[in-house]
Amino acid sequence: MCFFQRTSFPTAIAHIDCNAFFASVEEAYTPAYRGKPLLVAGMGASCVITANYAARKFNIGTGTPVWEARKICPQAIIVPANFRRYMLFHQNFLKIIAEFTPDIEAASIDECYIDLKGLRRLYRKSYAAICGDIQAAIKSRLGIGVSIGLSTSKVLAKVASNYKKPNGLTVVSGKDIEKFLRIIPIEKIKGLGTNSRALLAKQGIDTTMKFVTAPPDQIKKLLGKPGLEMQLELRGFSVRPVNTETPLPKSLARTRSFTVTSDRQIIYQELLKNLALAFWHLRKRKLKTNLLTLMLRTRDYKTYGEEIRLPEDLNCEGAIVGAVKQGFERLYRSGWQYRSSGIITTGLRPEDMIPPKLFPNELETDQQLSLFEKIDRINDKYGAETIALAGGKKISGGPAGPEKLNLPFLGTAH
Repeated sequence: MCFFQRTSFPTAIAHIDCNAFFASVEEAYTPAYRGKPLLVAGMGASCVITANYAARKFNIGTGTPVWEARKICPQAIIVPANFRRYMLFHQNFLKIIAEFTPDIEAASIDECYIDLKGLRRLYRKSYAAICGDIQAAIKSRLGIGVSIGLSTSKVLAKVASNYKKPNGLTVVSGKDIEKFLRIIPIEKIKGLGTNSRALLAKQGIDTTMKFVTAPPDQIKKLLGKPGLEMQLELRGFSVRPVNTETPLPKSLARTRSFTVTSDRQIIYQELLKNLALAFWHLRKRKLKTNLLTLMLRTRDYKTYGEEIRLPEDLNCEGAIVGAVKQGFERLYRSGWQYRSSGIITTGLRPEDMIPPKLFPNELETDQQLSLFEKIDRINDKYGAETIALAGGKKISGGPAGPEKLNLPFLGTAH
């Protein structure tokens, strides 16, 4: 019985995964970090969210407390997460890939799937060579490395990209699928979680090969339609095509943790930073919102919210700072200790689907739109919060000096 796709490339799907993405971005901005243990800290700088490969040699990884990481590796460089910077790299990462193929599905901030079918004739080279060109272009223009897996389905492509890291390029044609899966532990199959694997093991299905060769009816009974689709994908049959349509989000939230404090001004400053970041993302996605929810989380992880309904659909935060300030005053409790704040935008609509008003929008004038477009360009080029909302800078020490980007591709991003 033939379980596997045997044609070399009836479809050609690649999974591109940025290596230790946040840390790689920091190394691209500061080349002196390369080769040294580097940790990117989040959660109020208390937890490691990404470690570069030099740090991983010390068994430091995502979730390691910063205090423990310092103990394990005193020489490690620790930098705070800069998500605005990472989003800028993500956008330019996709722009480079779009120069090779328009069929892109962004899976997360640091990975995507691409459909290369038919491009061998256009580029007059193999699919593997095209992937190599993409890999080289990202490295030379962004300064970060990527691992790429190429196969006949999305699931196989992702397994292949994880096979060799960092900077690997793994090609699994239809003829090689069976041989490849024989060396892949079932724990390496993304989408088969701990509970699913435990259920399969109770039925004697404890290896990748046993999973792909099991009767489809049995897999469907145990894991439903998603499990059956995964089995087909692992066999090399593409049943989950690359989805190039980006679904409209129902909401967009930005939250940030900070050192536990009851200081009203510090907490308000952090809230304004989230406001600016949330609206920056709205403008990048050409979306507008008509409803905000302010969020404060206390030291004991209790969360409190305050809604602000906007009179117009907006994506410029300057005109609503006063309303946010009033909402914050209603939400904040003197003496309470807080650990994080957030802004949630809902009621999102694309800019081009909002009907024009008979009278001008008093909260979002042409001058204001032009101003925030210029602010976004400056912050994109010189670093997040080079220009920030009044009250959003740190109380002491003054604003940090702008950091000029020396990467040519990023330097021209608007």
